[in-house]
Formats: sequence, C-alpha cells, structure tokens
Amino acid sequence: MSKNDVLPKMNIGKFAKKIIILNIIIYICIGILLPNNIFAVQTKHSYSKGQLSKYPGYDTLIQNLQAKHPNWNFTILETGLDWNEVIKNETVASHGRNLIYYTYSGNWVCSSCGNRAYDTGKWKCASEASVSYYMDPRNWLNETNIFQFENLAYNGDIQNIDGVKKILSTVGWANGDTITYIKPNGQKGTINKSYAQVIMDAAKEAGISPYHLAARIKQEQGSNTNASSTGRGDNSTYPGYYNFLNIQATGSNVIGNALKYAQTQGWDDPEKSIKGGAKFIAGTYISRGQSTLYLQKFDVDNSDGSLYYHQYMQNVSASYTEGNTVRSSYEGMGLLDSSINFVIPVYDNMPKEISPSPAGTVPVTQNVQVTNDEINIRSARSTSSPEIAKVNKGDTLLRIELAGSKENGYYWDKVVLSDGRKGYIARDFITQINDVTNSNTSAVANVSVNLRNGPGTTDTSIITTITSGQSVTIIEVGKYNGLDGYNWSRVKLSNGTQGYVVSDYLTEVTSTNYIIAYVNCNSDGKVNVRSGAGTKYSVVTSLAKDAKVTVLQKAAGNDNGYVWDKIVTSDGLEGYIANSYLRYENSQPNTNTQPNGSNPNENCDVDGDNIVDSADLYYVIKFLKEIPEEYNPSYDVDKDGQIDSTDLYIIIVYLKQH
Repeated sequence: MSKNDVLPKMNIGKFAKKIIILNIIIYICIGILLPNNIFAVQTKHSYSKGQLSKYPGYDTLIQNLQAKHPNWNFTILETGLDWNEVIKNETVASHGRNLIYYTYSGNWVCSSCGNRAYDTGKWKCASEASVSYYMDPRNWLNETNIFQFENLAYNGDIQNIDGVKKILSTVGWANGDTITYIKPNGQKGTINKSYAQVIMDAAKEAGISPYHLAARIKQEQGSNTNASSTGRGDNSTYPGYYNFLNIQATGSNVIGNALKYAQTQGWDDPEKSIKGGAKFIAGTYISRGQSTLYLQKFDVDNSDGSLYYHQYMQNVSASYTEGNTVRSSYEGMGLLDSSINFVIPVYDNMPKEISPSPAGTVPVTQNVQVTNDEINIRSARSTSSPEIAKVNKGDTLLRIELAGSKENGYYWDKVVLSDGRKGYIARDFITQINDVTNSNTSAVANVSVNLRNGPGTTDTSIITTITSGQSVTIIEVGKYNGLDGYNWSRVKLSNGTQGYVVSDYLTEVTSTNYIIAYVNCNSDGKVNVRSGAGTKYSVVTSLAKDAKVTVLQKAAGNDNGYVWDKIVTSDGLEGYIANSYLRYENSQPNTNTQPNGSNPNENCDVDGDNIVDSADLYYVIKFLKEIPEEYNPSYDVDKDGQIDSTDLYIIIVYLKQH
C-alpha cells in the first residue's frame, strides 16, 4: 500500500488552507498536540544552614561562600529529580544533546558515538562522565565558578556599562564609540552608539543582566574574525543581516539557519539583532524559569512544563565558561562583595562523591597479558612504591584504569590480580588481549545498581548506573567472589560498555517475570517512548527498529486507541510504548505496526533532530506563512513536489499515533 493510499491528497483552496493552519495553531496553543507533561513538584526557598543534609556536600560548600561573601544570597531549587535519571536524559536519551569540543578524547567522549562529528563538525558527543562533571553543582560552588548560578534578572544597583566594556575588552569588533556595519544593499551604515551601550540598552529593555548578555555575545561571536560568523554582515547568502546571539542556529547549517532567522526578524543592523536577541532570551528562557546560565544549559526546571529539551547550547561547558567571564567582570570592577543572588539546584539520590573530571586516568574494563618475567605490581604509580606482587610472561590481568601521564618514565595502569587485590603495572610490560569470559547469559538488573570498572566497592570507579529492569549480558561469573562482601559479575551493556555488578542484583531472563521485546517498525522509522501511558505525555526518547527493551508491565495503560506497556530501554530509560510496536522475544514479528495499518513516516522529522514533535509542525506552518511561494524539500513531507496542508496533516496523524 502506498503512502497516498493511506493519506489521500487533499485538493483545497488557499482560504481553506489558512483555516486549517489557524486551527492547528489553536490546537497547539491549547495543548492538544503538545505533550501534557507531569512532573514532580519543584520548590524554591532561601538557604538556611543545615537544611540540605540529604544532599551530600552542599551545606559545607555554601557556608564557605557565605563566610567569604556575607552579602551573597542563595536560593535552593529542589528539582525533585533523581540524579541518575537526569544524567541519562542528558546523554543516552538523545545523543548529541551535550557536546564536547573535538580536541577532547578518551573519557570525555561518548563511547557509543566515538569520533562522530556533530554540529559544525568540530564537536563530539559528550560522555556521561563529562555531563556528570559539568552538571554536578558541587564542582562549581566556589568563588571562581559560582556565577553560572547567578540570577540573570536586571540589577541596576551593580550592573553598569563599565562592566559590559570589561567583558568586551578582548574582542576587537566591540571597540569604539560607534558601530559601522553593512546594510543588505551593500552600503555602509553607522550607529552612533558603542556595542557596550547597545547591550546596556537591550538589557534594560528586556529586563535581563547586561553582563549575561555581553558574555553570551562574546561566547557566540568570539573575536569575530571567522568568515562563518553571524555578526559580520558579509554572508553571501544573507548579506546585511545579523544574529549576534545565534538565535535558531540549529541543524546542519547553523550559520545559514541563524541568518535566515535574522532576515525573517528584520535584524538588518547590529542593534536590532542584539535587542531582538535579548528579548528572545528573556521571553524564551528567563520567563520560563531558566533564569541562570546553568538552567539555560541544563533544562531541569519544569515550571514551563518541559524538561531537558529546551537548552540554549549543546556545548556541555557553556555555562561554566560564560559564568567565569561574568565573574571576571565583577572582579575587575570590585563588585564581588555586592549583593548578588544565586539559584542552586539540588537533585535526589546524588552520590556522596562529587563527580570527578574525566581528565587524567581513564576507567576501563579490559584484559591484558604480561609480556616479560618478574614484573612488579606496585601499590602506587612509582618505581619507589612498595611491591605487592610479581607477575610473569603470559599471566592474565584485569586492567581497570589507563594512566594519562607518565611517572618515573612509565604509564602506570591500574590492574586487578586474581585474588582481587589492586595495584599498578608499567604499561610497557603488558598488552591488551581479547576479553576473558566464561558466560554469555541474558539478564536484567533487579534493582538500580552501580556499574563499576572492576570488582569491589573499594579502589574502583562508578561508570554509570544500571536501571532496575535494564537488560545486560553476563560475560563472566565466579572469578571475584567474596570481594568486599559480595560476589561480582562482569557484564556488557547494549552499547558495548563493560563493568562489574554485584551478582545478587542481576536476574537471568529465563528465571524472571521480565519480558524481553524488540521495537517493530519500518527500517527508517522510530517509535516514541513516553513518560506516561498515552500520547499526551512527554517523549523520553525514540527507538529504532529492533531496539531491545525490557517489559516491566504489560498493558499498563490504555489510551488513544493503544495498549501501553511500561518498559526500560537498553540504555536504562524508563517509559511507556504502544505495544503494537513491540514484538516479544520468541514471538513472531508484528507486521501491523499501527492500529490503522499505516507506517511511521520518516519524512515527518523536518528539523532533522531525529524526533518528530510539535516543533516539526511549527516549522512547516512557519514556512507556509512566510514563504509559501518557495520550495524546500525539508518541508515536503509527502515528497510530491509542493508544500501544502497535506504535509501538515501527515505530521498531525504521526503525532497522534505516536
């Protein structure tokens, strides 16, 4: 059956088309097409000593800051979110949601994505370790890094043009008392204001911090000598248009998309761009509860009815960098002891240890073989440290850390002996070999449990958290029994990550009530996993054909013509999926992927973010409203050579059925 057999072409006039578009916009506004997100209650309150005992480490750090800066004020945002759930939503739920610059490697980079290029080609997907490091507020509750938590509302008592000039002092394009720019007609224009004054005016009008605005522009534009900058006005496709804050700089052509948006907004000079961008940030972020650099980078405030999706930048370190820029400005003007307000988020079930930097040693789970006789295993990374054992050529060891630098002329890697003792060996005398395994058993975690790089709770690192119900493959058992009071199993996750788990926290699939299932849809389609049993709930993630899940509860709900199963993905995300999209293990494939017999349409993802949602509908509506006479294949959902109401209809049907 062809696509047009399922969704017949509608021949309607322009007036009817406008009515349909108007109705869709109304539906969006009243929430019919947008998810009805249901979240835990979040609260904000002023900090008082001793009230954060359930959040390890916060009290001491905040009290240290209060002692040094008595005029600083701290508001606590109790997110009600589980820390492990937050990290998974910021990483495996949507690879590329957080990016690290391409010069980083090793533990900084997502192991699933590896060297895959994102955005402009100079970014990689950030690892869980990277995201945990930057997201853990405890890493930044110090005098240097605190300003990513500053409330970004306008504060005329301490914010002034001198501070803006200080922030802009290292960028050449911001010098001088006038702004010279290129008009769309190629002629030169002049604004009789400095960039600092324009930013100050824009901040006052928008009600946001001018320091935040200046730091954000500096972050986006840098020295502004790059030919791909959105602040030069000399782009050959959109000459004379400016987007200093890179609003809508998304997709594969970030510069072009940003300048195209600037053209639609009439930003044909720097002042219009900066003032328009300031209003956009104020209205789109600060008024939605994302009133700090941290909350704009990491969307963990649900006051706007959403989580995780509404994030200003993909750069995982953006709030850290911009916050330090603002702090330098305060310091330069002697304002660090002023009355400044900070909003500090806290999460449930945070680890006692503050999330470490991924720099330096890299946790691994690998087998190695000794290449020489009489090689010392030492208690520390040094030739002078005590010897704890000797190994000989052909001996097999478990390596759990790769050293990042040399000591006494050697890279000292951390290894585990057969009796569970841990020590260090010079890398020159070992070579990596294939995994040494004695099992290949499918299992699920029966509780949420830490996955460690080696056996034992001491001298090992937590790699990630396995969610209750998450499927794993046990590849080794019985080798490290009784270590730190537990028996340990070596497991492999769906993305290839390996580590050790307490054996009692795993249950073989054959002896459990859990059911393993696989996503059943066409090869190019994806199926949404939602936060509740129905299409009105928010999308947690999207799964491709043959993705493996664990069914926690069959028929957990019935809504929108679907029966919904509660599942855990192989990445450890919990959610609900219409069971007509599942085929259960040892069952025949389900060929009827949707109740009405239609298949998911891969062309519905018009914005290219691998998720079909109301944003795709919005972009088609916007295209029809602003430039209906043009043609762009990205918006031609049914690929019939024209963009019209049928394309909107297909997306609506897709959203309703998913």
